[in-house]
Amino acid sequence: MRRKLLTQDKILQWDLTRRKNMNMMCCLLCFENNDSHEHLFFECKFSTQIWCSVRDKVNMDTVDPKWIDVTNWLLAGGASKSVFNYSSRLIVAASAYYIWQERNARLFKNQTRPPDIITSLILQTVRYKLMGAKYKKMDKVRRFLQLWDIHDDSMLDDAS
Repeated sequence: MRRKLLTQDKILQWDLTRRKNMNMMCCLLCFENNDSHEHLFFECKFSTQIWCSVRDKVNMDTVDPKWIDVTNWLLAGGASKSVFNYSSRLIVAASAYYIWQERNARLFKNQTRPPDIITSLILQTVRYKLMGAKYKKMDKVRRFLQLWDIHDDSMLDDAS
């Protein structure tokens, strides 16, 4: 959220002597644009494909694959503690984490995974996180959890 990740554009701002060596570097996910925060999250074709596959699961299907649109959507509901906003924050965090992890695996280890594997990892991680939380006992929460294939009623709290 604070744009602190060391993408190529940030490194070039710090050390102009590296510009000669890094001018030809491009995004390791799509090989089309330079590595930047905006491109990586979620304008790159690779990360756009992932984002468009996971955003529907948390009712963010209208949110364009652009970091500013994603963060604005999250900030608009920031104070809400609803299961929908909670899961939205989880989807965005997991997406950013796994896309960043994939970028680094390609850069430092020469390892690659296809978008469908990353998508599965994101959804699995969010599902596990959702399974570890407590929720208000409400029909809409129960329906939401069923969409994630979570059927444990012990997660629902009467005292809320």
